[in-house]
Amino acid sequence: MTNIPKKSALLTLACIGLAISPATAANSNYADGDLILYVQQFGGAMTAMFDLGPAYQFYRNATTNRINFINIGGTLTGTTGSGGAGYASNWYDDPNTFWGIAAANNASIATGQTNGDPNRTLYVSAVRNSVGTVGVSDSAQWGTISNTNMTVAATSIISMTGHLGSVPSGNTDRLVESGGTSAIPTTNPLIASGQAGSAFSNVFAGGVSRSFDTGTFGTFTGFGPGGTNIVAESALDLERILASNTTSGQVGGTLRKGDFEGTFVVTSAGDVSFLVAPVPEPCTVAILASSALVGLVRRRRIRHTVQKN
Repeated sequence: MTNIPKKSALLTLACIGLAISPATAANSNYADGDLILYVQQFGGAMTAMFDLGPAYQFYRNATTNRINFINIGGTLTGTTGSGGAGYASNWYDDPNTFWGIAAANNASIATGQTNGDPNRTLYVSAVRNSVGTVGVSDSAQWGTISNTNMTVAATSIISMTGHLGSVPSGNTDRLVESGGTSAIPTTNPLIASGQAGSAFSNVFAGGVSRSFDTGTFGTFTGFGPGGTNIVAESALDLERILASNTTSGQVGGTLRKGDFEGTFVVTSAGDVSFLVAPVPEPCTVAILASSALVGLVRRRRIRHTVQKN
């Protein structure tokens, strides 16, 4: 008898999840399972979300850093009349401004997987404490999440990110909405300046987003274009959480606990990077370059010998 309410709740949530389906999306750029970066302000009027691409493709077990692959600054500071969020130019120093990252591929309780992610796979951010070592987590691991709450969280995430999929204007990777229309404030409530509440139907205590603050977060030395530095205003670790780790064809992971995937950083210009691998030491770069040069010379010599004969 005690199992009946739980099963009924899961079936209801599954139906809700199916109702928010990529098949009904008007925006061809978006699909459930895309990683979404979202921004809101405590007491603010507007929210923004940005599609970072399929989570399984770019962020799961990634080995290559993605540097300055999207800019959110222009959208945040743009005027509301032109599609911007109307934030102040120093939004990155404002503790009322919060950002987070999330994705869910579906809310189905059936056994199955898509692109290696079992049904109800979650991708969520966690507050990174310091620059630390790139490729190593510096945040508290999410877990343990109950099976029921995996469905609850997946449904809540899709209810938020699905707004981007419903944009009627077609192919776009971003959406600015008023706080009254957006699902960001309800799925990621804010308690006060600098303090987030529990996220996605209270599954994630303390929230998955963090606020910006005066000053910088820290410098990621050598990670910028051409070996320049990334001066980060904020940083979030990304975790992948599986509802099942025994599904045929899936990419493995820990059951209902967060597995670290990498670190997102954002600069004052609004440039976003995803870091997973350390920058090679100068001597390593020199050795690799030397090896490549030797290989090139050798190939040319072989080709010249063949032609001569």
